[in-house]
Amino acid sequence: MSFYVYEHWRPDTSTCFYVGKGKDKRAWDLKNMRNRHFIAVVSKLTALGLAIDVRLIAQDLSEDDALALEIERIAFYGRDNLTNMTSGGDGLKNPSKEIRNKISASQKARFKNPEELKKASLRNKGRVTSDETKKKLSLAGKGRKHSLETIEKFKVIAQKRGISEKTRIAQKMAVTGKKRAPFSDATRAKMSAASKIRELKRRELRKSA
Repeated sequence: MSFYVYEHWRPDTSTCFYVGKGKDKRAWDLKNMRNRHFIAVVSKLTALGLAIDVRLIAQDLSEDDALALEIERIAFYGRDNLTNMTSGGDGLKNPSKEIRNKISASQKARFKNPEELKKASLRNKGRVTSDETKKKLSLAGKGRKHSLETIEKFKVIAQKRGISEKTRIAQKMAVTGKKRAPFSDATRAKMSAASKIRELKRRELRKSA
């Protein structure tokens, strides 16, 4: 229980620019610190004759609790507003159920706040995904298979969420008056194969029930 979570604040703008976890003198050790973005901020403050404001957010924590709180604080400010290179929690390889619940609860509480939703929306506006990133995402997703249990969870969540009346009307308007072109032989073959797979999965689920 020797860890703590700290924040580095800029005295010129009164804003937090870095969140970290550590122990002993980690929060005040600026010589062995981090990344170019962080170093650039420190250099600018030094040139202005200003010192970093180090604030300890919580002390006497276990390492897992400190990592979880680090994740929460970075999410609160938003990575775009910090010099942190990751979303925090580096080293939290296999968190306990209690830690997972804490992280989940903090994120749910955060996004119930209208101000946080507005901040998240503004951060994403105008952001364009490059073609290179799209290719990487596509390659990462290919070959990924969800378990039957996960698929069922997705279905339950989708059913609970439902489709709003506004979305239903938009979907209806999008196809009204349009004639669908006949399916090609290749498309028919794909649809047939997908249907067979779905039926096999249903049978497997009935057997395991």
